[in-house]
Amino acid sequence: MEVHRCRFVDYVPSAINALAFAPNTTRPVLACGRANGDIELWNPKHEWTLEKVIPGGKNTSVEALAWAHQTVLTEDEDFWDSEKEKQAAIKKLTKTPPRLFSAGLNAVVTEWDLTSLKPKRSVDSHGGAVWCMATNHANTVLAVGCEDGCVRLFDIADGELAFIRSFDKQRTRILSLAWSQDDKTMVTGSANSSIYKWDVEHGRVVSRMTVERVPGEDTLVWSVKILSSGDIVSGDSLGHVKFWDGATTTMIHSFNSHGADVLCLAVGRDGTTVFSSGVDRKCNQYRLVDQPAPKMSGKNGKNGTINGKTEMVTKWVLSGSRRFHSHDVRAMTMDESRNVDALVSGGVDVSMVVCTASQFTGINQRRIPYVPQRPVISISKSTRLMLCRQANGIKVWRLGKSASPIQPFSDFEIGAHMDLIEPQQAILEMNFRDDRNLTASAMSEDGHWIAVADIEEVKLFRIDENPSLPGQLIVKKQKSFPGVRGTGAHLLAFTPDNSRLVVASTDSTVVIVDISQWESRKFDVLAKFSQHRGVGSKAAGSMDVDGDEQEAAGGDGHVETIISMAVSADGQWLATGDTKNRIFVFNLDTVQHHATLPTFDAPLTALHFHPYSPVLVVPTASNVFYVFNVETRLMSDWSREYSSDKTFPTKFLAFKDKIQGVAFNPARKHTLIVWGANYMCHVDLNLGVGDRNAALSVGKRKRDEQIKEERRKQQRERRMMKYADNGALSAPDLENGEAVVVLEKKNGKKVRKVLTDDFLETREAEVNFQVLHKFQPLMFVDFLDDNSLVVVELPFVKILSSLPPSYYRASYGT
Repeated sequence: MEVHRCRFVDYVPSAINALAFAPNTTRPVLACGRANGDIELWNPKHEWTLEKVIPGGKNTSVEALAWAHQTVLTEDEDFWDSEKEKQAAIKKLTKTPPRLFSAGLNAVVTEWDLTSLKPKRSVDSHGGAVWCMATNHANTVLAVGCEDGCVRLFDIADGELAFIRSFDKQRTRILSLAWSQDDKTMVTGSANSSIYKWDVEHGRVVSRMTVERVPGEDTLVWSVKILSSGDIVSGDSLGHVKFWDGATTTMIHSFNSHGADVLCLAVGRDGTTVFSSGVDRKCNQYRLVDQPAPKMSGKNGKNGTINGKTEMVTKWVLSGSRRFHSHDVRAMTMDESRNVDALVSGGVDVSMVVCTASQFTGINQRRIPYVPQRPVISISKSTRLMLCRQANGIKVWRLGKSASPIQPFSDFEIGAHMDLIEPQQAILEMNFRDDRNLTASAMSEDGHWIAVADIEEVKLFRIDENPSLPGQLIVKKQKSFPGVRGTGAHLLAFTPDNSRLVVASTDSTVVIVDISQWESRKFDVLAKFSQHRGVGSKAAGSMDVDGDEQEAAGGDGHVETIISMAVSADGQWLATGDTKNRIFVFNLDTVQHHATLPTFDAPLTALHFHPYSPVLVVPTASNVFYVFNVETRLMSDWSREYSSDKTFPTKFLAFKDKIQGVAFNPARKHTLIVWGANYMCHVDLNLGVGDRNAALSVGKRKRDEQIKEERRKQQRERRMMKYADNGALSAPDLENGEAVVVLEKKNGKKVRKVLTDDFLETREAEVNFQVLHKFQPLMFVDFLDDNSLVVVELPFVKILSSLPPSYYRASYGT
């Protein structure tokens, strides 16, 4: 097989600036804010699944995130006619989805619509850049620390976002803040070597704590937290982590455990565990432990004892230290509840790292892949063009061509390089001046159309070659293209005949636009489907899974974000999926809703049609994929029998990286390749799953016949050992000089088989899931033609070259 291994794509992920878990009163969600303004929403279930990405924009770096989920009524007791009415209101309030707020150096506090992924409302901070932000424990007030030295309070009760008042102004910016458990006091860290304790009701300082400083320089208190006991923890630019008595504001303990700035802290719910990290990349754990009291010299009693018993005192100790990141750690958060038990950190090296909080020093960390979890690459197979979307632009390459091989591909070494007669070439780059980051892009099969979108509008461009200057392109924006009028798009796709553009809009409507009459500047909207808005899906048929027709998932009034979309190769079928796991199939010939797929337990991660049949493959976050015939509304026989976490190979299900896409080789129509960030897996749909405990890892193979024979001998020995371990035979029997094994069938009947090479190869074929880890991390995988595979990788070395130098401290003798 010919593989186009592409490492030239100019895609650089953005640094992580903020992390925040949703409150414990709602479902577990992690918000990850990046330096380019994007906010990712992650679900810890199924080994961390990306749900949505809220797009950022120019100069909208996210410096602070805060969740709010109000569960306390703000009305007086006299407002309610009965206790039953009050309890009903509390129940309704609890079921309300959480609210997400963000702020940054643009001096704007924004609440986000988590369905359309647009700003819901925004207010000015009234104090310049926002460095920190936190909600009180009642989730009714939002506190914001500003550049001008003021803490400002905003009312967020009952869906509001309105300015209340400011605290007394300080002469330095507010870098960090935290609320007390009773919401009556607040602690802030400043850029003047000071920590202030505030009376929230009056907005005045009641106490001041001072940290060490270098002569001539102020120390920056980057992070402060208040423990459940009321004690205070701070991290500063000298690398110190300090513990303060919350009542007397005197220092209890100080750790000089970091070599540079401590940028972030995370604390446990019970107030006995604290984590710190920062510029030196170390992540330290501190625990509150009981220790014998120090010995006291005196005449009465024994030293350190009371009535003959050893006196114990509590003391903070540095209990563990690990290093997960290659650069500065800017954010850290912790969730010990709901079976999440996670400590999450992120920073300049663009990767989120998840560690088990309760076993910080004993269990390996999980590094979330930094490659995009949603597709940013599209290809035109007939013209060999590849498009990659950046935050504010796109770039198009023409893939290279290799010389025709003089021998079959099967005779090549795996990984052998082929000479290029035409190298890849960047032919088009478009940068947009809009302040909003791009959310979607697509390229038509003939390479003449490119569509891009943000959360506000969809743009369409016609690409033609300049007839007078061969090799140069003419790009024309279709100004008469109506888009979706007032809304942007989360996903875009062209039909294979290049005549229609499918738009999954930000208001969860699927729009079909005719672009075939572009020369007359006519773009007709052929249809609008509102199934993802909970409208109009019950009238159509639903998929059959096990002989029983499934109830349609739509028509329930729920509006959900569309996260996946696919168009069949013949242009007849369109499939779309949303965050509620609803998958709808539309017939583009009749322009009608055709069917609704059943809802799966695990979130879907992609949708892909087979190139030669109306077969839809649906991968999920559990690494189980399902195969449907959309025309007959039936699940395939293979999927009906094998698509289950009780049937798929356990090694494949154990992969932490989710299936991100599916590719089909036109030369082998009954096979498919599912791929994730660090693997590709070949599956033959004509075969069963095979041995559940086997997933063949394909590595380098030698074509030499002598090595082949040696491998067969080793396989024979392993098989014999396996049969012996299973109790089939204690040792191989010999009949006429041949090894014979006894196999036990499902009905209990035993069959004798001669152990030949053909038999071994047949048994080896039963390992259907063949995994390859050679190419990683993967951004995109698809076939151009028969046995011609395109693989786009994003090596971390390439990202490192674009990052600033990491912290280094020379030691003596180095």
